[in-house]
Amino acid sequence: MSRILKISVVTGLATAGVIALYQVSNLLLIYHYFTYEYYIAGVAIVALGAGFMLANRYRKTETTIGAGKLDSLTGRELRVLELISQGRSNKEIAALNYVELSTVKTHINNIYCKLGVKNRKDAAAIYQKGLTAQKSTLSPPAII
Repeated sequence: MSRILKISVVTGLATAGVIALYQVSNLLLIYHYFTYEYYIAGVAIVALGAGFMLANRYRKTETTIGAGKLDSLTGRELRVLELISQGRSNKEIAALNYVELSTVKTHINNIYCKLGVKNRKDAAAIYQKGLTAQKSTLSPPAII
């Protein structure tokens, strides 16, 4: 199940739970005793809790190591990373991909951000680690 589908299902279930609680309170006439400010405070507390849960969930997925980070790269970014690991310069990468030098720099900045590295050497090391991990498993090779 994809991550977006899971989030949608959880959000839908949480919304259904809130609606059910409102209906129960409506039946018991509890809401007549609360003022508008209490409702706002309750909604703020629920939103705060949901924010903490989502932040913890995404923080855990972003801290994966090695080849798992390569899954977040686009095909073009993987191609640029492959050329970086071969020791190519930005001008050579631009010429091989028929793009401007500024486009290559943008791809490299995106790669650094997604992999959590600060230089070409670290990015190439993660790429090489991903290749060796891929060769050592029985799974089919990734399409680049």
